[in-house]
Amino acid sequence: MLVDTEGEIHQEMLDEEVSYRFFQSFDERGDIPPLVPLLLWRGKFYLGCPRSLNDGELQMICGRTRTGIEIISISAQSYLKWHLRQNLPTQGEIEIEAVVNPLTGEEDSSKLEEITELYLAQAIDQTNRIDAIISIALQHRASDIHFEPIAEGLRVRCRIDGSLRLIKVMQADISRKIVIAIKVMANMDIAESRIPQDGRIGRVIKSGDGILTNLDIRVSTFPCVGGEKVVMRLLHRKKIARLHELGFEPQVLEHYESILIEPQGMIVVTGPTGSGKTTTLYASLRHLANDTVNIVTIEDPVEYTFPFITQGQVQPHGMDFANGLRSILRQDPDIIVVGEIRDKETAVVAMRAALTGHLVLTTMHTNDAIGAIFRLKDFGLTDNVIGEGLVAVLAQRLVRGICSKCGETHIPSPEEIEFVGLKNRSMDSKAPWRKGKGCERCFFTGYYGQEALIELLPIKAEIFDRSYDNLRKELNNLCKFTLFTSAKAKILQGKTTVEEVKRVLASSLLPPTEKL
Repeated sequence: MLVDTEGEIHQEMLDEEVSYRFFQSFDERGDIPPLVPLLLWRGKFYLGCPRSLNDGELQMICGRTRTGIEIISISAQSYLKWHLRQNLPTQGEIEIEAVVNPLTGEEDSSKLEEITELYLAQAIDQTNRIDAIISIALQHRASDIHFEPIAEGLRVRCRIDGSLRLIKVMQADISRKIVIAIKVMANMDIAESRIPQDGRIGRVIKSGDGILTNLDIRVSTFPCVGGEKVVMRLLHRKKIARLHELGFEPQVLEHYESILIEPQGMIVVTGPTGSGKTTTLYASLRHLANDTVNIVTIEDPVEYTFPFITQGQVQPHGMDFANGLRSILRQDPDIIVVGEIRDKETAVVAMRAALTGHLVLTTMHTNDAIGAIFRLKDFGLTDNVIGEGLVAVLAQRLVRGICSKCGETHIPSPEEIEFVGLKNRSMDSKAPWRKGKGCERCFFTGYYGQEALIELLPIKAEIFDRSYDNLRKELNNLCKFTLFTSAKAKILQGKTTVEEVKRVLASSLLPPTEKL
């Protein structure tokens, strides 16, 4: 039996010749209903279909194939499995197009495990397995892939919208082979497994319209119990966003754009890893770039290539941030971008450039905007120097946005109303409180995509004679746009939830009355 009593197709029993003979009668598969050719017998096609067909559809199919037609009911799940098998990527190619449910025409993330099994089943070697996992990660908007040795084998997880999600546990007998293959692709020393290593992989990826683009992958290994853990950071060289596409509140965007036109000084974008600092930095460059200015960067690595901008990359031997920055100063720059301030030497040279007529954009890893000021102090810069050279600090976080497909009106609890600083629901009756109930598109989490929370701190003289704790208490007076006020706006606009804000923002970043 090709189809069992529950409407499930035995995929291994299907004949490819039957499918070929049926579909050659149609110019486009999208022109016909969802059909699975099961059998051709005595001039009649037996076709599996997850829904009933009307008379017009039956007549059209009979007319095109010039055969009889027998429709056999199959389950929607079985049809989806067949459809996925029919659309596997070619070996050696990395696909980035999201999986679309052919029955609904909408993006469907719920088939992640099934897609993984199908992709890996057709892989003929370790490199193809790695390419398959990269394809799956890109199709589901992942930023990182984790390969972690465990007792059962190699656990593979992807960071999607800021959260890790398990996609596969690979067999123990191929775990080490996968890790070695990754190290070979990243030009690492495969004989060395006792110390961490860093490398890069360059791949070409193909979109649904056939356009080829570059994919840079940063690879990091870490010796651990059971072997080596590998993390891949996927740097897809896609179109660079504009500032207004980043989700800034209108007032924040207007204020930030007014700061960017300063002729000199330092602007710092700060936040933890994965908070979107690089995206904001490149969007700022896109806003500033024109034929009248010379923009030069020193980055580690160059994550996105940018036309009309001179981009330099840190080299392991010979050019670190500080040395590269000194060389940039001899290139007649108007605007300088320092990928990250990591040490005292880089901080001193970058601030010197800001004090001598250049606009310097850079990033740091601190919890909030105030933290960037104290980090510069830790690097040995005095209050006077920081006050004269630093123009503003922009701190940011990313929270998951509510899924547009399953999001629905939500009646907030008293605790949620109190969290955003309202006394009762009626005080903000027009606020579209929303929450996602979960669907195939969002992995049944209720969240899809990410929203930016922004804290923009202009530098004022009164900042420098106070402690960090005192500045946090008076932040609303010093900084109109804080991480919490940005989060509150997103909640009241129905773009995210209180639970998500609590997950992302530490209690130290909330006003005293709203701390967890």
